Amino acid sequence: MRRAAARVITNSVQSNWDRPVIGKMRYVRRYAAISSCAGAFSSTASGSAAAFTTSATAIGPVGSHYSRKVHQAVVNEEEQLDPLPRTRNRDYATTYHAPVMAKECIDALLGISCGSEGKKKRKNKQSKLRKKDRKILMKENASATKGQQKQQQREQKQEQEHNGENVSELPTDRPPMLFVDGTLGGGGHSAALLDRLRPGDVVFGCDVDPSALSAATERLHRYTGAAQTSESSLVGTLPLFVPVQSNFRDLADVLPNIANPITGKRIMQLPLDVDVDANANSDAGTDTSDAQEEISFVGVDGMLLDLGISSHQIDTADRGFAFMKAGPLDMRMWGGDWSDIAESVTQITAGATPSISAADICNEFDVAELTRILRVYGDEPRARKIATAIVEARPLATTSDLVEAVSSVVPEFARKGRRMGRTATLARVFQSLRIVVNEEDEALVDVFEHSAPALVRPGGRLVVLSYHSMEDRATKRVIRDGSVRGTRGGAAIEKDIYGNIVGKRRPWKPLGKKRKADEKEVEVNSRARSATLRVGERQFSG
Repeated sequence: MRRAAARVITNSVQSNWDRPVIGKMRYVRRYAAISSCAGAFSSTASGSAAAFTTSATAIGPVGSHYSRKVHQAVVNEEEQLDPLPRTRNRDYATTYHAPVMAKECIDALLGISCGSEGKKKRKNKQSKLRKKDRKILMKENASATKGQQKQQQREQKQEQEHNGENVSELPTDRPPMLFVDGTLGGGGHSAALLDRLRPGDVVFGCDVDPSALSAATERLHRYTGAAQTSESSLVGTLPLFVPVQSNFRDLADVLPNIANPITGKRIMQLPLDVDVDANANSDAGTDTSDAQEEISFVGVDGMLLDLGISSHQIDTADRGFAFMKAGPLDMRMWGGDWSDIAESVTQITAGATPSISAADICNEFDVAELTRILRVYGDEPRARKIATAIVEARPLATTSDLVEAVSSVVPEFARKGRRMGRTATLARVFQSLRIVVNEEDEALVDVFEHSAPALVRPGGRLVVLSYHSMEDRATKRVIRDGSVRGTRGGAAIEKDIYGNIVGKRRPWKPLGKKRKADEKEVEVNSRARSATLRVGERQFSG
């Protein structure tokens, strides 16, 4: 019965595929409905998914955009059986948060591959395939188009990476390494990094949100000092994870004071401090060997910054980050639950945090200032109209109040495109307020121009995931020019007649071009669509 239904669907779609797009979508919807009926004849969930897959294969002329909508029925059914995101990084995804581009970020931190270098390695590996294997592959794909062949090759490569066949590892004779996850979140990236490290290595997991620290520390408990101290069998068998409650803008002042929970000694010292102490001790004629024994690391080997907000913060209505959920208009990153944080986090460094909330901004700022905020931090074309509507709707206490104020002057759909619609406008408004509440623009300047250059040793990596234009623009300028403001087209490097660099070097060297999440990850984790990965290598300051 299923096969008969599939034949009917195939003939119907192929005979009517020359119709306009609206007609095509009508037949795609009809195909999805008939497929669901055909799948009902299967007695198990797996048989139903197989029925969908068989029918979807038969509908060859359907484009990837339309077939993706048809396949959503299969995805929904599988997600009911397995609620975790179906990604290559599913081993590191939890209901709290799914890490974006986990493998790419960890490879960049470890210096294994990055950008164009990784592409060259992959091309060389492909060119070494035996001639017989290439012929067999061409015969199997003789009926497929060139684009379909490339898509199949990408899927095979991703499947090999998912199975761990193409994972490169660091040499075994390397010295211990120190890394910083400046935006810990749910601990997905830290979990992926700790799986690739060996005993003696250390990872600082830093976050300002107490809820994120609590969830990540519980997840990575076996790597913490408390677990390794209580269970003697774990000592010397796993890398060390040290959670720290701090904003990433303050890490250069916080991390040098953190002690190893097992030995009690300080874990690291800034590279600049080592140079200053060495010069001072040499002038005084003292020996620096005893002082160096107290410090395990000088600088960090890599720093990861996953900017933006986590899935848990968006999905929690009480935090006020999402316009789709009714809750208080708060948006403060440090406004999580502190009830269990003292027991789960071994090192807590609570700095001064501003008390302003999104409701305070909406109720106290004038029209001119609200207009500036929406234009600068959200690129909002209706900034003044929305600011006026917010002032007229005062007082605002919940996210629903703000949504109603914006909806009063923004239509649900717009002729000029989806960017002018209500949903996209609300996203920009909430983003603008969140940036101001958490001082994200000033925090980016501090971490890019102070904390990261001070922490990362020469030769170390800075890996940044950004999600909107302001963050990506700042990341690009810092890695290229060393400053968030940057210079148009990049400042020219001054050299003498012999080619030697004159003056101060730039702090970072760009590695490869920016990278985006692949289609397979975006399909199952829509929040990865806007992610942009950039990598820089720390230069010698001499």
